[in-house]
Amino acid sequence: MKLKNNIPLIYIIGSLMWGRFFIPVLALFYIASQVTLEQFALIMGFFSLSILVLEIPTGALGDLLGKKNTLLLSRSMYMIEIFLIAFFNGFWIFLIAKIISGIGVSLSSGTSSAMLFDTLKKQKRENQYKKISGNMGVVTNISMAFVFIIGAFLFSISPKLPAIVSLPFITLGFILTFFLEEPYKINKKLTLKSHWAHMKESLALFKKSEVVKYVAFLSFFTSAAISISLSMSSAYFEKILIPISIIGVLAFISSMITAFTSKKADKWEIDLKEKKSISAIQLFVVLGLFLMSLMIPYFGYLFYLLIPFIAGFEGVIIGNYVHHHIPTSHRATILSVLHMFGNISIFLFFPLVGYLAKTHDLGFAFRILTLIVLVGFILLYFYSKDKKIKFSKKQKFT
Repeated sequence: MKLKNNIPLIYIIGSLMWGRFFIPVLALFYIASQVTLEQFALIMGFFSLSILVLEIPTGALGDLLGKKNTLLLSRSMYMIEIFLIAFFNGFWIFLIAKIISGIGVSLSSGTSSAMLFDTLKKQKRENQYKKISGNMGVVTNISMAFVFIIGAFLFSISPKLPAIVSLPFITLGFILTFFLEEPYKINKKLTLKSHWAHMKESLALFKKSEVVKYVAFLSFFTSAAISISLSMSSAYFEKILIPISIIGVLAFISSMITAFTSKKADKWEIDLKEKKSISAIQLFVVLGLFLMSLMIPYFGYLFYLLIPFIAGFEGVIIGNYVHHHIPTSHRATILSVLHMFGNISIFLFFPLVGYLAKTHDLGFAFRILTLIVLVGFILLYFYSKDKKIKFSKKQKFT
């Protein structure tokens, strides 16, 4: 049965797709490619906007066109992006490349997770999702850890080298995607009418589930905090006087911490239960952002580690909550709606952080972001009380 090969293939492909050797020095890589820090923040904002605009339509493609075909389209976008940033410079080229990447992310954001869950469900193993998802986080983050060390070293040799070396890894991931097996037969034909009807059905299901809506609002704030912190990390390290030569080692440690918390997420969630798990995510995000905003030389790296620590836990736990409240037939689309909320916040807050970093400083920008996220979490607390949200009441879907 070819379906049994999906899980190991997902592990391998996931590792390869994170073979982006420029990630540990992302902000510095853009600056070296004739893009200012303010322009970098603006590009990341437009990146999120491109995902935001296409998130739901492409999520529906995952359900109607098939998850495998949608992932192939996604990974072809990544190859184009890497080629452009590897061999060209300047704001406009990098903006175009990142928008193309946004198309790729919108195609895969809900689809890749849906492929994993539906593969397990077809094998009657969906109760193992947290464990398998956690293991996947371990595999990809360990791969990323080594990529990060090598990437920073490559950057020290030549600023463009990390992107050039990334290209064959992304290409191999694209090729291996052909060997995935579609878990369920596609029952609907892809037409404009069916596409529109499917999106309306998915939005109706989203509106109906208080748990999924709560997670969407939670993602609005956590996604911005985590994404901005990770993306700005190399610029943050430079501001707290950490030499570029050891950024790769520090990124390695960060990725290993994310791998560890991904692995332990299943066990910790069982011990903490749903409510305390959500509270832990919010606490670590706010604490990490605030302590980073103090911009303490050298030791500020320890505060930054709170972000990758909670990122691994959050990625596994939140995904598991949502999967149990959405049906297979609309899984990719509803997950895309969920991711859309995160990208709205990134689109709004990333350029703001870039602007504040320019007009004031990076520490001030992080303090404002901390305040925004904290207020958001307080409002979310009252929302959950009003709606009496209970995660433990799983809604059964087929």
